[in-house]
Amino acid sequence: MTALPDWLSSTVASDATGGAGVLDGSIHALSPDRSVAGPALVVELSLDDNLAMRDVPAAVPGPGTVLVVAGAVNSRTAVLGDLVARELLAAGVVAVITDGPIRDSRAVAELGLAVWSRGTTPVASSKDGPGNVGGAVVIAGVSVHDGDLVVADADGVVVWPADQLDALLAKAEAKQRADEERLAALTKR
Repeated sequence: MTALPDWLSSTVASDATGGAGVLDGSIHALSPDRSVAGPALVVELSLDDNLAMRDVPAAVPGPGTVLVVAGAVNSRTAVLGDLVARELLAAGVVAVITDGPIRDSRAVAELGLAVWSRGTTPVASSKDGPGNVGGAVVIAGVSVHDGDLVVADADGVVVWPADQLDALLAKAEAKQRADEERLAALTKR
């Protein structure tokens, strides 16, 4: 993956796509002080079940992975809690984006795993399946494939398709330069 600039935010990432690839507002930052940008590994869960989360650590391609977990939008049970969070962090996952709720939110935050989710719940999930790790999912109206770039911060989550990364990064750089020039002009007044 191309080296990413530290100024890359969800707003600039969204501007580069003209708003495409932005997850809807049902998914929000549980760690609003955190910002991440990294390659996606996707997981598909079934209703009220997180069995597939047990297979994630072995599938993580490397440090800096952003786990995108779909299929839990109607679940009333947690996609993950502090025990799963520990396993994910040890495997190299830096953030989780999910359409379901999580539990043990304070402990997960203290561990350092950044989370964007539909919310929280105290209810544990079943472990019966089915589920799948890897491939592609649709989450909050956006299709995400393994290796796509996920940019997430307090303002939201944006997904850039891996095959468009260089072109979108060039658009983002142009937008960032234009914004800096405009800011400089405004401060001269």
